[in-house]
Amino acid sequence: MGEKRKSQPKEVSSKKSKPLKKTSSKSTKPSSESKRSLIPYPELVDGSSFCECTSKLTVTLAPVHSCDLWTGINEALNSMLLRFVPQVRGVVLSYSKVMPLSDTALLFNDSPFGQLDISVKLLLWRPIAGMALSGSINVQSPDHIGLLLWDTFNASVPASFIPKDKYEWRPFSDEEISIRASTASTNTKSTDVDTNGDGDADETTDSAAQSHIQQSVASLEISGNKFGSGEWVRRGTSESVGSSGSLDFVVVDVIRANDVLSVTGALR
Repeated sequence: MGEKRKSQPKEVSSKKSKPLKKTSSKSTKPSSESKRSLIPYPELVDGSSFCECTSKLTVTLAPVHSCDLWTGINEALNSMLLRFVPQVRGVVLSYSKVMPLSDTALLFNDSPFGQLDISVKLLLWRPIAGMALSGSINVQSPDHIGLLLWDTFNASVPASFIPKDKYEWRPFSDEEISIRASTASTNTKSTDVDTNGDGDADETTDSAAQSHIQQSVASLEISGNKFGSGEWVRRGTSESVGSSGSLDFVVVDVIRANDVLSVTGALR
């Protein structure tokens, strides 16, 4: 038999594995500046959202107005008030200096309605992105702030357009909610309060106890948000965004729904 060769031991590699480099443990949380950069602020636009223009419009006249063009013209223009008119790219607020461009209306095909061209001076509300507007707050929620512009137009500031480094949502406590509810019910019954000056002595002594409640509610009533669950406040000062009675914002988008125009804004 042949000799059995002993298996030689495998050579162990003397190369040592390189240690893994430690990755830097820098925080990946976005800074306050990066949060603000997420808000699509448009370039600021100077000027008013109201404007006047003289336009040429084509109005439709019903057959009943065939003998009285002015009545038909006024009826057609009145139907445009507080509506968005695409021809003038704005909401018509008023009109003046109406002038027919023809003495007769034109009939097309078999339609009994006449078409008449007129020249008219219009007062328009024409907001565009980048304009700075101001409105009164009518509702606040963690999702948005609702505003009313000139008691006529609606505006909304979504929570995503509220810089969190400047503002924060503060929910009301149960005590504040009960105070607001009782104050609202008291205001509705204010006409039933006895003002003859001969009330009971106990009622006059309660006025001192109620003064603190009235002072705490006064700041809440300014914004008009009587039945909300909280309010947006400035960081650091806890001052309500509606403490001055109005809120300034920048128009980010103009939304058209049928003939109604509303705006979406962002706080700065």
